[in-house]
Amino acid sequence: MKELRYREETEEDASQPNIRVSVTNFGPVRSGYVDLRPLNVFVGPSNTGKTYLAILIYALRRILGGFPRLPVMYSHYHRFFGQNTDLDLSTTSADALVEELQGTLRKLKVEGRSFTYSSLPKSVRDIARSVLDNPNSLGSILSAQLQRCFDLNSIADLVCFSGHDNMEISLLASEKERRLWRFQLEVTGEDITTDGHIEDTGLFPKGRPESVSEFREGLSEFRDLVKLRRGEEAVWNSQFLLDLFEELLNVATVHRYSHTHYLPAARSGIMQSHRVIASSLVARSTRGGLERFPELPTFSGVMADFMQKLILFEEDRGNQDSVREAADALEREALAGQIKTTRPQVGGYPEFAYRPSGTDEDIRLSRASSMVSELAPVVLFLRSAVSPGDMLIIEEPEAHLHPSAQTQMARTLASLVRAGVKVIVTTHSDWLLMEIANLMREGELKEISELHEGDKAGSDALLPSEVGVWLFREDDDSSGSTIEEIPFDRSEGIEPEEYESVAEALYNRSAALQNQFQELAGAAAREQK
Repeated sequence: MKELRYREETEEDASQPNIRVSVTNFGPVRSGYVDLRPLNVFVGPSNTGKTYLAILIYALRRILGGFPRLPVMYSHYHRFFGQNTDLDLSTTSADALVEELQGTLRKLKVEGRSFTYSSLPKSVRDIARSVLDNPNSLGSILSAQLQRCFDLNSIADLVCFSGHDNMEISLLASEKERRLWRFQLEVTGEDITTDGHIEDTGLFPKGRPESVSEFREGLSEFRDLVKLRRGEEAVWNSQFLLDLFEELLNVATVHRYSHTHYLPAARSGIMQSHRVIASSLVARSTRGGLERFPELPTFSGVMADFMQKLILFEEDRGNQDSVREAADALEREALAGQIKTTRPQVGGYPEFAYRPSGTDEDIRLSRASSMVSELAPVVLFLRSAVSPGDMLIIEEPEAHLHPSAQTQMARTLASLVRAGVKVIVTTHSDWLLMEIANLMREGELKEISELHEGDKAGSDALLPSEVGVWLFREDDDSSGSTIEEIPFDRSEGIEPEEYESVAEALYNRSAALQNQFQELAGAAAREQK
């Protein structure tokens, strides 16, 4: 049986590791993990932690710039660590460091030789290790990011609501059943401890690169810096070494910084009022004098990020890739119209409107249906913000949608997977799950029949291996929820058992009421006789 492929595998695709995110006593979640797939669906009752885990993944990807094969390889590495003087690293003379880096360069140039993590300079490996196991490094950044994203005063506020006093978050990257690296953060009260390990694995997923010019240029720049400091004690600067480290790893492992986008559940109301909210905040932030205002409430980080993208939104009319095509299909099939953007004045806030198909009239979103306001940010993000390799997280994409529009949303999610976008959704929609299951059945049929060989690009089918459906289940003892995967069944699909139980209970109630009607009708007929 051939493996189903709808797009060409890129060098970056080959370097993407498998990621497992595990939590213990994290908000409503007592314990559980998810193995991230191209499409991830979080289902279960409210208040079981679906949004909590989605926000955690959002925070992790923002810090790491995606999930690379090595945890410290992303663009703007110095943005997070460049001013961190707490890295517990021993100093090394510049001459010794240059010699060590030159040795690494010679290893890179030797064909046929395995170049592994241990082939990197010791100074570089020391930095990588400290990033994972020094709580003042990645642990501190993750803690601050979670506080921002959840709008908390302390990360300790995330510890499970059921009275536990510690919380664990762990990240495991693997490749073909082989571990690449792991990271664990534990919170006990206000104390944060971290632990991590990088396995000695090969750094070239698609073979040794032909050129190491970027690293060579960085090494030459460092040597010039040493010459300028001749006569002084030549001790390497951690910031400069971090920059060299980034360049070396960009050569060693293919990885492009990928963005993560979060569409919160309240997006419909924000779409209708974002200009009022933004202008009000600006006005209050610039007023002076003796006038006093009550303290401004704060937004969660995910909400603030979403609003910022709307306020700074710029239409990318040149974007004609497959992600833009998914946006066009959503407008055509679900909205029966287009989302239009204008800026009344230079530097002003953008205005969004809905233009129904076949008309020249634009309708403000405040006067359009709730379905339009709900889908508008999805269309806008796909049109100008989301690119292949990015991750898109959508809370309840079915909100305010007719069942037929919900099934179209499922096909849109599949189109994004085909375009190379990683997707996470939280949902309560049976319609969405049923259509995703149909797309998985279609994927199996195409794989078996090999019909995909003639026309790959137009299909939205999904392979079961590309989809992870995760049930957040309430524990009977109210100690928090657990997470388990719902396996795909060709006949039953991916429906949670509780959905079937609810449907059965509704049917039984309907049947009982019908029986009561028949009994009353029979009794009335007998009385008339």
